Amino acid sequence: MADSLAEPELKSELIRDLRDRAEQGARVRDLVGCVQSGLALKETAVLPVLWYFTKAFHLTLRDVLPIREWLGTDSDQEIDALILPAIRRTHAQWAADRPNMNTD
Repeated sequence: MADSLAEPELKSELIRDLRDRAEQGARVRDLVGCVQSGLALKETAVLPVLWYFTKAFHLTLRDVLPIREWLGTDSDQEIDALILPAIRRTHAQWAADRPNMNTD
């Protein structure tokens, strides 16, 4: 039973892609789309998106939960104003992870 509760393995290539895009100034919509396409998800799938944001950018669930309410809307300025500063705030942490990431 414990195996069924194990955390799924992250796709390190997708984490790298998210971080690269964030460093290049991508907006939240682009980052969400990156996760959705990288995992072949429906546009309404939110849990994997939230999980990848927390792991890629060292954010808390509380930080990323606004994405859940934003999905399916066109309020990009509002979500960018909430999430992008949080991503920038933790940049030193996730940028330091790069040398330690395994290659696929």
